[in-house]
Amino acid sequence: MLECLDLYRQQKECVPYKRAQRLIAAADPGCDNPAEAALLWVLKSVSAFEVVTQFEIVVNGRRYFADIAIPGLMIIFEFDGIGKLGKDDTEFARAKRDWIQRENDLRSAGWRIHRVSWRDYEDFAALRAWAIKLLRPHQVAIPEHAEALWALPTEACDGPSRRFHVHAR
Repeated sequence: MLECLDLYRQQKECVPYKRAQRLIAAADPGCDNPAEAALLWVLKSVSAFEVVTQFEIVVNGRRYFADIAIPGLMIIFEFDGIGKLGKDDTEFARAKRDWIQRENDLRSAGWRIHRVSWRDYEDFAALRAWAIKLLRPHQVAIPEHAEALWALPTEACDGPSRRFHVHAR
């Protein structure tokens, strides 16, 4: 992608090349969906610490994978979408039991878990402010490389088939 961006940059001067380059470098294929990718972007735009996806944690012989984690702080961020809950009552009941077991295991191992839902994406600035507040006890300021990733999405990012919208329609 970076090579394509470089070729495009040579043809047109209108591309915000440096920001695009930073966003591509910060992207992570471990995100299961656009909501996780958006959350990762928000977290990377405020954190001085390593932020990783699908981080493996073994507790009591059970393997868990955090959607997004800051391992150095033992913080997990989970996106709560409906896809993980199953398609019927039986699957839902099993998923709920597994979810409670997972939550208890991770918390007893010292991990702090923060959940994000679709509603949280209705205000990206507020979501980012929440992340800054969570990290404030661990970092004094947002590093320049992280701050450089941040800009509110434009109206061009909105569309009729989007699950969340940045601007009112």
